[in-house]
Amino acid sequence: MRPSHRIHKYDRKQLLFAALDTVICGIVAVFAIMIKLYLTGPAISVNFALCVIYAVILTASFYGGLLLFIMISRSFIIKNNRYYRSFLVAMTFAFVYRLFISLISPLLMAPGLTATIIVQLSRKKHDAFVFNLVESCMTLCVLLYEAIMTEGAVFMLIGGGAGADLHLWLVIVISAIGVSVGAFIPLALRNNTSRLHSVLVGLLVTAASVLLYVLMCLAYSDISLVLSYFWLVVISGVVPVVLSQFAVPVLEKVFDLVTDSRLIELTDTRRPLLRRLATEAPGTYNHSVAVANFAEMCANAIGDDPYLARAAAYYHDVGKLSNPFYFAENQAGYNPHDDILPEVSAEIIRKHTTEGYRLCKEYGLPEEVACVTVQHHGTLPMAVFYERAKRLTDGEVDIRDYSYHGTCPTNRIAAIIMICDSSEAAIRAMDHPDGERVDRLLRNIIADRIARGQFDNCPISMMELDTVRQTIMSAYGGLFHTRIKYPGGERS
Repeated sequence: MRPSHRIHKYDRKQLLFAALDTVICGIVAVFAIMIKLYLTGPAISVNFALCVIYAVILTASFYGGLLLFIMISRSFIIKNNRYYRSFLVAMTFAFVYRLFISLISPLLMAPGLTATIIVQLSRKKHDAFVFNLVESCMTLCVLLYEAIMTEGAVFMLIGGGAGADLHLWLVIVISAIGVSVGAFIPLALRNNTSRLHSVLVGLLVTAASVLLYVLMCLAYSDISLVLSYFWLVVISGVVPVVLSQFAVPVLEKVFDLVTDSRLIELTDTRRPLLRRLATEAPGTYNHSVAVANFAEMCANAIGDDPYLARAAAYYHDVGKLSNPFYFAENQAGYNPHDDILPEVSAEIIRKHTTEGYRLCKEYGLPEEVACVTVQHHGTLPMAVFYERAKRLTDGEVDIRDYSYHGTCPTNRIAAIIMICDSSEAAIRAMDHPDGERVDRLLRNIIADRIARGQFDNCPISMMELDTVRQTIMSAYGGLFHTRIKYPGGERS
């Protein structure tokens, strides 16, 4: 079992892919800058070669600095290349969008574009902050450079004549808003749980930008400017927010990302796979709901992701759909294992982990959820069938033939669900679960998993395991409470 800390080690393959992704997106950004400068055309007052050099240096500085910072900060994002790649794509998309939309007017700068997209994709708001800041600053540098090189020609697009200085300051201020808002909006969205919430925050950002624009124009006593370009400022906020709602699901699907919004959607009981589970294996479904309640509370207690814990717990036993009546919670008196050999029983029970992974992938669930199906039993033995086989064969039995062939937990969520899964079943099987007996049971379950090496590849500490135990102890009474007896034997 490894100590629980937040420092992540990268292997050469991960760093190589991260660097390659960064270079590819950087090249796209360089070409975008060159195309933008070319479209600016005759206004450019310096050698075009210098523009190329500037574009390369600017892009290398920002993209290279971003990669270096993330490596130094030991962010998980390189550990999971899918997230890093999606962030780079979102950042580069927002950068290119801002570059070319400024050909129409710099007032269309979309301060909340990157933030609205990246924050919804992010599992760590720290990473969202960094990417938003880098993209916004890079855009601002390009626009200011263009303004200098074109001797103010670009700003004539939004006005002209004696008001050019005002227009220049308006664009600079609006761009600066993009930097600040784009960087700090993750703080406003730190508790983001829905796409609607991100839309509302994006619209609030737009409202703030519009208000500042109006105040600046009024400070210059230029009502005509307010009336003429008010709609541009509004569009600069509204369009990107709407656009992001189409972009985020696409990025989630392409890169198989897990976001808070997607996890909440996966726990909707109307999802096809959950409907199947509730209909075809109601006992397993109720068990999964109870495990999900335990897992969510435990994840909160140790500072892990409660949304992922709940979603993974909902689906951890979906593999039982292949043979639902071979599992005790779905049986109504008759046990089909009584009529078959223990090795056959073991194979049927063991199969539900791999079958669960297959079903999760078939129904389009993300890897972070699907992997729990093959990790929540690890390599634990199936004691009932092992003991039965020993009785039938005079003890000449290999325990590996009666053990799960899955993967031991590789993350804290899988470890939590392994403990909660066994705990829920064991507590429910007790005739009279009291505090002392439940506590002893939980200690034995955790100690057994540690002794069997189930957490050797998992970044969960002994302290966190004890926190999980205490959390289940405090929660079990609410799930397995007694009811008041009424005359006639009825309960309520």
